[in-house]
Amino acid sequence: MDNGKNIVHSQIDCSKIRILLCDVNPESCQEILSLLCRCSYQVVAVWSAREMYETLNSEGPRAHIILAEVNLLMSNDARMLRHIMREKQLQKIPVVIITTRDQVSITINGLRIGAADYLVKPLHHDELSNLWMHVQK
Repeated sequence: MDNGKNIVHSQIDCSKIRILLCDVNPESCQEILSLLCRCSYQVVAVWSAREMYETLNSEGPRAHIILAEVNLLMSNDARMLRHIMREKQLQKIPVVIITTRDQVSITINGLRIGAADYLVKPLHHDELSNLWMHVQK
């Protein structure tokens, strides 16, 4: 039995969706990058706040989703997330926070500031394959 969702997903071409992946842990970033690539997304990955700012300025406006580790977004009074929410070219891009179970309160604050959603590590193929649902039409 097919429930509408499978039909919609089959019409989505994930290879056209660009994701900016930001994670300070290179091993975690590589693992998530691999999962995203298996889902056919186009991915640009960065490992530091400096790289994230540079990439947001150059690639950010062309991204469909920003998938970023909670500490990168929320450090220094959520400086990075606030930057994204203020920048006219970036504020419409959904931000999905990558978090751990012990960072829930920080993550909730990120949602209050404007993040669209969050995912808890370890991430799995199934949940990443549904990231396309955050893309604005």
